[in-house]
Amino acid sequence: MMEVMSTPALLVMYPGLEDRLFDPTARSRLGHVVDLASDAAVADLAGLHGLEGVEVLVTGWGCPPLDADALDRLPSLRFVAHAAGTVKGLVTDAFWERGLTITSAAAANAVPVAEFTFAAIVMLGKDVFGIRDRHRQARGTTGVVDPASVGNRGLRIGIIGASTIGRLVAERLRTLDVEVVVSDPYLDDAGASALGVVALGLDDLLATSDVVSIHAPALPSTHHLLDAAALARMRDGAWLLNTARGSLVDTAALESELVSGRLNAFIDTPDPEPLPAESPLYDLPNVVLTPHIAGSLGNEVGRMG
Repeated sequence: MMEVMSTPALLVMYPGLEDRLFDPTARSRLGHVVDLASDAAVADLAGLHGLEGVEVLVTGWGCPPLDADALDRLPSLRFVAHAAGTVKGLVTDAFWERGLTITSAAAANAVPVAEFTFAAIVMLGKDVFGIRDRHRQARGTTGVVDPASVGNRGLRIGIIGASTIGRLVAERLRTLDVEVVVSDPYLDDAGASALGVVALGLDDLLATSDVVSIHAPALPSTHHLLDAAALARMRDGAWLLNTARGSLVDTAALESELVSGRLNAFIDTPDPEPLPAESPLYDLPNVVLTPHIAGSLGNEVGRMG
């Protein structure tokens, strides 16, 4: 009987992360397709020897960039399976020059981001955070809720970017009695109709949406996509929700709008990240800050394995 040769592989990520990514069942499945050099992950290739035969890297958070020096140590490398979202910090020109293949778990990581975003939109429409603060201050219920300004029915939700996450958010919003509009240069009317949304230009989306949720990629062309002029187009009292990347928003311009009280913001991904301790955004009542928690956390990490 012919012996089936397994493909030599190496886990490269923060040590210990492999146990969160791969439970015993997932680890068993992995062992059927690759032959791991070690059950334990490593985060630094520089001090390792005997990498000449490694054909596959299973990477995750903490993997160093795969630059020329790293790749020279891996002459047999053919494939990288990245058990995380974006690969931008991982791949280099040298990686592409070698004709290597990479896959990622971006679609898996998109699920908790979409869930988080959907939940945030529902809570913003119900003014959960404002009611919480007034309830705490009042130590009772009198005057805590303004019935005229609370509720999700009939709101217009604007999504910037028909990305994987943007589409998942739009799908979840179908369960609400809201109107969903999307701005994306690659989304035409037919694509919007299939998604159950209305395609709008960015200016119109900003001017008419009650909540604007950002799901565009961080590219040179999208740097400060929401600058002072764009933010000024947003309607008074609107919410800006960012679970994408902080670089898409001009932080100084947003800070000015928030300090004035004209706009509100829910920011999971600020720029810089984290914000400096002296930033006024930590203390403004019209700002909700979370420390980049929309993506996979805790037991959600296993979805990427």
